[in-house]
Parts: sequence; structure tokens; C-alpha cells
Amino acid sequence: MTRRIATGPPLFAILAALALFPSPVRAAGFTETLPKGAFLVDGAYMNAWLDSRWDDNGNPAPLVDSLERYEPGGGKQGTITAYPTADFNLFIPRLQYGILDNFSVGIAIPVVLSTTVDPNLGWTGGDHQPQLGRPYSEQDFWEWAEEMGQGRPGVWKGNKGVMADMVMGWRLRWSDWIKAFERAGVGASLSFFWSIPTGKHADPEEIAAVGTTLWDLHAQGDLSFHLAFDKQFDRELDGRLTLGLDVFYDVFFEHERQSPKGLKHPLLLNHAPYIGDTYRVDPGDFAGFSFRVDGVAYKGPAWDTWLTKGDMAMAHKLPPIISLHVTYSFVHLQQSDWTSDYTPWDWDHEKLWRPGYKNILEFGATFSFLRLGAPFQLYVTYRTATLIPGKNTRAADVLGAGIRIPLKFW
Repeated sequence: MTRRIATGPPLFAILAALALFPSPVRAAGFTETLPKGAFLVDGAYMNAWLDSRWDDNGNPAPLVDSLERYEPGGGKQGTITAYPTADFNLFIPRLQYGILDNFSVGIAIPVVLSTTVDPNLGWTGGDHQPQLGRPYSEQDFWEWAEEMGQGRPGVWKGNKGVMADMVMGWRLRWSDWIKAFERAGVGASLSFFWSIPTGKHADPEEIAAVGTTLWDLHAQGDLSFHLAFDKQFDRELDGRLTLGLDVFYDVFFEHERQSPKGLKHPLLLNHAPYIGDTYRVDPGDFAGFSFRVDGVAYKGPAWDTWLTKGDMAMAHKLPPIISLHVTYSFVHLQQSDWTSDYTPWDWDHEKLWRPGYKNILEFGATFSFLRLGAPFQLYVTYRTATLIPGKNTRAADVLGAGIRIPLKFW
């Protein structure tokens, strides 16, 4: 093979199937905290699927670019086309605790249950080959590649029971200290999240492997800062409507990764001799805002149950039985920076992670049974980056369902 082929980009860049990862310490609204001494146990199952991205012009495109192949020192063999799809299944347990009525802490421990990536490879013929009397067919190419020790990549399945990066955080609703905010029905909070690197990088020797770090999942930064405001309409609408605004900034650290040595794919992933044994990636930071509307679909009765113990004022303050929310998020993505011993290889990756943005919509419903004397809530969410075009970002969809259980021991 020629040097150009040997140092070309791998067939698949990181497939970032979870571009819509949830914040770890968020229930309803952007500024809510738990009462002092209260716990909230939350377990969520999520399924995410991905089959396209928004390109540099804001148009839908395959997740990866086609890959041209050339004869050693000769003409074009053809083009490997790919229309990969990725599917993630996760379980995300979360625990929150109210240190003060306006200050909560939490931890999330995401576990990837399974990941499937189907490369869906195709072929477009190249130059006329005199020895064949025609261009290479798809079968010709892969038979030739097999002679060189390079098999055709197939469906990859992995990450069974593998942890993603743990996330810890806290939220302070500082508006509780300002009477003017209370009179106006406005809540304001500061939140801070940080990750613990318990996830794993993708196997560098696999064509379609996907890792479980926050960057692989395109979730949130290693550090995440949020300033949020909620406006409740208690007097005007009997507390049935809440409007929220959250402004955030996510910081990603530079990470070192192992270079592929072609142990499994000698023609497609033999990069270490040219780029070095390791390379570094600075993903670029995220910044943006979210606007949320929470509405009460059915408030339900205020019963005196074992939870309220005769305190009817508490019964009336319990969450409504059915509430709905819609959230729009805009996320700006900074340019990534790849550093290796071979600059053209760096740019092959950087052009797939250029500056861009994603537009995310989330629709959700919460069913709370606290008013009926049952101490749990069920919720479902659907988050999508496919309905509103973005730029230089993966267009993922995520369907989630979970349960929240409040606990208080003292």
C-alpha cells in the first residue's frame, strides 16, 4: 500500500451516539433542590440511536465520509462508502441529597448496557484496471484486501455493562436569600458538575468501536457550569406553569489516546508508524442555553395519607399527578484540536469536528403518585437533534424512562 493509504483516516471517527445526555442533578425545572435531609433515588433506562449528522452546510449527511482507495503507486481502486448506524442502551442510577433546603448534591453512575454499530459498507468503482479489463467491483476489492490480511469490517457489538464517566454535582438556589425574587416568583440557581474518568476509550484496533467517556458520548464537559432561572405563576395560574432559562458552559480537557497499530485491520488502521504511538485530542468546549416550559396537566386531589400525617398544607404542596414539559436547547461546539506526529492525519479528524452547533428538543411527562400516598414518580422523555438542523454535529435521538423515589430518614 502507498503511504497515503496507510496514513489515511480510520473508516469511522467516534460515533457520539449520546449527543443528548441528561444533566445528572435535574428533576423538573432548572432551579429545584431537595428539602434538607431528603434523598432522591433515580434510575433511568435510555435507548439512543444515530444514523446521520449535520454537515458543515447544515445538511443531513452520513456519519462518516467516504474513503477513497488507490492501487500501490497506481490508479484509483474505488471508494468505500459507509452509512453507519449506532445504537446505545444505558442504565443511569442517580442519587441526590438535600444538604440545605436550597443546596443539593448528587452523583450519577451511568452504565452502558450494550452498543451496536453497523457500518453498512458500500462500494463505488474507480479507474479501469487493465489486468481485469474493468474497474474493481466490491467483491474484487475485498478479495484483494483479504489477501493483504484486511477483512471486511462487519457489525460491532460491545460495551456490555461498561461504566461511562461518573458525574458529581451540586446546585445552590441562591434566590432564596433575596426576598425580591421570592415575591416575584422567580428562582435562581448556580450548578456545577464535574466528571470522574471511569469510562473507557474506544478500542483503537476496532474500526467501528465506540468508547464510553463523556466525549465519546458527546454528553457534557469534564467541568460544567450552569446559571439558571425559573419563573412560577403561583398567583396568576395557580402554579400550573413554570418557565425556565438555563445558560451553561462545558469545559473539556485534553486527552491522550493510543494509536491504532493495524493489529486487526492492517490496511485501514495501521497509523502508529506515521502518527506515533499516542495522539492527543482537545475536543473543544460547549456553550449554550436551554429554555423550558413546565405545565400541569392534572394536579389531582390533596389527600391526607401516611406521607402527610395530617399536614394538609404539605399535601397541597406535593407535586401534581401529571406534569408535562418541553425544552429547547442550543449548544455551540468549538473546534477540536488533534495532535500527532502527522499533521494531515490530524486535519482528517478535525474537519469532522469543526465548530458547529446542535438544536435539541426534549418532550417529557412525569407521573407522580405522592398525592395518592405512593412515594414514587415515573417519567418518560424523548430528546432529539434531528428535527431542527444543526452544523457539524451528530443527529441523535434518545428515548428514556425512569423512576424517582424520595426518601427521608431524619
